[in-house]
Amino acid sequence: MTNNTKERIVELNKKQADFYQVSNDKRPFNPIMKIWRLLRRRMYYLMNNSSIWEDVFKYQKEWIGNLEGKKVLDFGCYDGNALSLYLAENSGVYYGVDLSSSAIERLRQNFNEKGIKGACLKSVDILSDEFGEKDFDIIYAQGVLHHFNPIDILLPVLNEKLVPGGKIVSLDPLQTSLLTKTVRKIYHPFRSDKEWEWPFRKEIFTAFKNYFHIVKLQGVIGRSKWAIPVAFFWPSMAVKIVQALHKQDLALATQENRHLWCCMQLVMCMEKPKTKQPPAKGRWV
Repeated sequence: MTNNTKERIVELNKKQADFYQVSNDKRPFNPIMKIWRLLRRRMYYLMNNSSIWEDVFKYQKEWIGNLEGKKVLDFGCYDGNALSLYLAENSGVYYGVDLSSSAIERLRQNFNEKGIKGACLKSVDILSDEFGEKDFDIIYAQGVLHHFNPIDILLPVLNEKLVPGGKIVSLDPLQTSLLTKTVRKIYHPFRSDKEWEWPFRKEIFTAFKNYFHIVKLQGVIGRSKWAIPVAFFWPSMAVKIVQALHKQDLALATQENRHLWCCMQLVMCMEKPKTKQPPAKGRWV
């Protein structure tokens, strides 16, 4: 990876930081983004009112394991994700980093109100020399990894910051089904955040394997995604449909089954090898 590529992404991250300093309601009107946020709210409504989020966080907590005495990096935490409080309360050392300084201040205030002491919070680009912390046992990345393209600019940095045997636990969107490819191909050029939104394609897993062991993959919102249109005019029925289909997704959408690639979101656990080994060759999928 060339220095020019890294410099380009660092500059893009500065632009991204400015973007997330401003709330959605204060950004310039963008009809495509408005439609996308409407669709996403319907999806999140279904996830909140079924057991999808509950299962996502159950898997993530299981993969993270016992946090006692562990050093944790909450990467791209914004003003607090669903596990930020859990990680800060239970880990030995907690670092929360995000590009947005205003989001970090909101998280700091929230932690103070809840009596959490000793959390290290910083607005910083993980690619810059400003953040030199390393030797993390866990890196938690909720909806963050897909913001880097090419991903190879990020992976060696994460690898360097983990202890041998350390884990990355994440959640990111997939772009591996015909439906998601088609929909995103239509609206992506018009998005305000198009420069840093790169949902995972199958090819990206080869890059992951060059640095980490892929321990667990779990897809969600596979068959259950077909309930999203129903949620616009019959929310209660949509929730029932999701609850039934989500069980099928959990059973089928694993790394051993092609149904994984029908899903819209991917929960993942990767581990840094405990011993140095050469990069993997060839495709993983």
